[in-house]
Amino acid sequence: MMGTLTKPLSLKDQVSFQCRLCGDCCRGLEGQLMLEPPDAYRLGRHLRASGAVAEIEDVYAKYAHVSMLAEGIPIFLMNTVGADHACVFLKERRCTIYRARPRVCRLYPFSAFPGGSGEKFRYAQCVDSNAAHFSAGTVCVQDWMWRNFSNEDRAFLEKEAGYTAELGRLLRGASSEKRREWLFPLLFYRYYNYDLERPFPEQYERNHRELLDHLRQNGRKER
Repeated sequence: MMGTLTKPLSLKDQVSFQCRLCGDCCRGLEGQLMLEPPDAYRLGRHLRASGAVAEIEDVYAKYAHVSMLAEGIPIFLMNTVGADHACVFLKERRCTIYRARPRVCRLYPFSAFPGGSGEKFRYAQCVDSNAAHFSAGTVCVQDWMWRNFSNEDRAFLEKEAGYTAELGRLLRGASSEKRREWLFPLLFYRYYNYDLERPFPEQYERNHRELLDHLRQNGRKER
């Protein structure tokens, strides 16, 4: 979750945590919960079964909004409702999309990031105001990740780190006018150009290869 404080963990750590089914971790999320491409893809497939959406664009249009990172990379944040800024999918203290909830929700109260120095991932505990969650029970970080951190999400995070680094480099070297011109292809290739009938990983890689090729060629024309 964006803006959430964290403290480093190792996979062997034991952490006091017990879900209370209170929905508190689904509140106070205004501008906090990023909807990443694989999240939207899974959500689109899940919601399509009930007729709530027809394609992935509907997920972003109905349940999220665009925000911009400093480098000019657009991201989508989940919409919230009410004075407590609850997730739009929280109803009567229950998640209505539990089987298709975003990765950060499945990993809570932990988070995972691309690693360094020979480590594929770094792990951390979310430090928030839900103190009651951390007053009973014990969770082993490694067991939690084994249950909730899927191979597809691991592969996505590794590839995403490389793609966003290259996108950031290209955007930093572009003029403000060029960045505005690139907004549509960034949105199209990173978020919209997915067929819910086809596997996500191959589409994600194809989209980013085409996006980077487009930006590189377009950037050379500017020079």
